[in-house]
Amino acid sequence: METLEDYTERKQAEQRLIESERRLNSIFEGFSIPAFVIGKDHKVILWNRALEKLTSIPAEEMIGTDKHWRAFYAKERPCMADLLVDSAVKNISRWYSGKYRKFDVAEDAFEATDFFPELGKKGRWLRFTAAVVRDSQGELVGAVETLEDITDQKTAEAALKESAPKKK
Repeated sequence: METLEDYTERKQAEQRLIESERRLNSIFEGFSIPAFVIGKDHKVILWNRALEKLTSIPAEEMIGTDKHWRAFYAKERPCMADLLVDSAVKNISRWYSGKYRKFDVAEDAFEATDFFPELGKKGRWLRFTAAVVRDSQGELVGAVETLEDITDQKTAEAALKESAPKKK
């Protein structure tokens, strides 16, 4: 039979866990870098405000679905996070040939740069990094993908190239 003390300790531990989860969600939501997290089932768990702003898609439309690809592509295809969840690292080159590299800072993480014509009025250049998320036992539980809009940088690079003297 459970004692009142055991019950109280368990309830306090549950409350600490709930508060910790809320704090983590609050940090993720307030994060200035656009990002999303998917679970092993490819369903969106988190879609932060910065990503809502970048894609013009509210979190409510994405959370609980496996439709995150719609934010970036006209036709269904995997995002980099999907490939990591599927442990399909070998397929990264199929989708991002010549545009990706292994991310030096984290194991099971990759970075790529690509142009997304469906994003915004004139398309957007994004640098994105995806990394595996593991539980305390090291089991894969999902993946996180962060995105950085580098359109202005790419536009400036193109203008610089255009204005550079031509070699004869």
